[in-house]
Amino acid sequence: MEVGCGECRFVKKIQKLYPNIEITCIEINPDLAKIAVDLGCTVINKNILDVQIENQYDIVHCSHVIEHFGYPEITKVLDFLVTSVKGDGRVIIRSPLLDDKDTWCFYGNIDHIKPYPPESIINYFCMKQQQKQGTAKIIVTKLWYRTSPKQLELLSTWHLLYGLFFCRRIINWGIQKINSLNHILWNKYRWPSTKPHGYVIFIRIVSQ
Repeated sequence: MEVGCGECRFVKKIQKLYPNIEITCIEINPDLAKIAVDLGCTVINKNILDVQIENQYDIVHCSHVIEHFGYPEITKVLDFLVTSVKGDGRVIIRSPLLDDKDTWCFYGNIDHIKPYPPESIINYFCMKQQQKQGTAKIIVTKLWYRTSPKQLELLSTWHLLYGLFFCRRIINWGIQKINSLNHILWNKYRWPSTKPHGYVIFIRIVSQ
């Protein structure tokens, strides 16, 4: 089950690898839901909070959805995800975090409400001292953080050397070379990197 299929980027990749796979998509946007229909998927065009499913799935993939909910609705979303998989099934959650320098990358989307770090998901199911605890028992099998190559900023109009054209030009040329090297190193070693601005958490359901 693909929760929040959007433009079906992941659906297309999975269908290409596994042509016979059966995929159910949940998508609140009717225009985006039509994309999944055209791809031959079973589509539920509703808010996830209003969805009731009859079948359970081997894998539930939820990409960039949980940040659209506040508390306590987020607990209903998490409960829905873990109860939608079969015994020993897998839940994969992708979500953005706040940007390294400011919040525009996250709050640049008007419907983003709150960032949820992976620890908050784990604590919901594993920590008793909170308002509500998830009833499922989970094991985190993998946690991967999304970063970007660290980039130095070019000298701009506010900088003291901006008026010195040749100095600024030479310095910016050097910065561009460093940024290019950083990108090459990051592609190979994932260093030097920014602060994580997103993650993917893989969860195995032990019991409900």
